[in-house]
Amino acid sequence: MLRILLTGASALILVVGCQGGGESVDASATATTRFREGMDGLQGGIERGMPATVTMIDGSRFEPAQVTVPVGTTAVWRNSSAVSHTVTADPARAMTASNVQLPTGAEPFESETLPSGQTFVRQLTVAGEYRYVCRIHEGSGMVGIITVE
Repeated sequence: MLRILLTGASALILVVGCQGGGESVDASATATTRFREGMDGLQGGIERGMPATVTMIDGSRFEPAQVTVPVGTTAVWRNSSAVSHTVTADPARAMTASNVQLPTGAEPFESETLPSGQTFVRQLTVAGEYRYVCRIHEGSGMVGIITVE
C-alpha cells in the first residue's frame, strides 16, 4: 500500500513539475481559484433562475446555513442526512417562535417530515429574510436563513 501511495505521489510531482516554461505551479493557489470559480458559478446559476439548494446534513445543520437569492427563486431543501428533518417557516409550528421569521406578505410554510433522500421545494416570491428551522432538531440549533432580494 505504501509503495502505491509513493508511486502516485511521485507521478503527481512529475506532472506538476513538468508544466513547461520553467514556471512553478502553486497547487494550493490553483485549487483555491477553482473553488472560487465554482462558487461564482453556483451563485451565477442562482442569479439566472436556477434553483437554490440547501442540504440537510448530519450534525443537524442546513448547508449552507445562509444564502442570498433573487426574488422568484425556487428553493430546494434536500435531506442528505441519515435522519428525518423538516423545513418549518411557520412561527406557530416552531418550538421558539422567534427562530422563524418571514417577510411581510410571505405565507408560512412547512414540509412534511422528510426521510433521508427526500426533498422539499418552495418558490420564494416575496423579498426579505426567511428564517426557518427543522422542527425536529430546532432545540439543537438547526436554523437556516434565506435572504431574498
